[in-house]
Amino acid sequence: MTTALASLALAGCATSAAPRGDMSFASAQTALAKGQTDKAIIHAEAAVLAEPRNPGFRALLGAAYLEAGRFQSAATSFEDALDLGNEDPRTVLSLALARTATGNGKAAVKVLDDNTRFIDPADLGLAYALAGQPERGVHVLINAVRSAEEATPKLRQNLAYTYALA
Repeated sequence: MTTALASLALAGCATSAAPRGDMSFASAQTALAKGQTDKAIIHAEAAVLAEPRNPGFRALLGAAYLEAGRFQSAATSFEDALDLGNEDPRTVLSLALARTATGNGKAAVKVLDDNTRFIDPADLGLAYALAGQPERGVHVLINAVRSAEEATPKLRQNLAYTYALA
């Protein structure tokens, strides 16, 4: 009798499925948009657990970690996303920012150098400045202002921030 009860209990545990990756991903996006970083991390981790080779899920997990201030974990997740084929400029930029936040400006600059063609100059210049190379950031931003038909407010604002850091 005891064996039968134990078997039924274990069978019930074995059939409970983990949440689907896409459902967890959607929940993580919603939680992150609402500023609920702890919930976002839980759901993003579940999404990655369900589909570990999905680069979008890894990138969202990195974003949740970054928002929570878990910079090393964020950098690892963003690296994994890039290794799995994610080429989204936001992921590349976020990896550089996570590296900067961990105090590894050289690694951040390398990420930026390797992916310059993917990143908007307005973001690239400020990222260089934050990574410890403000003069280089000013150069990128001034060239962008000169070549643009109309400098966007974001471009001008990031140039001002970069000048302040320089």
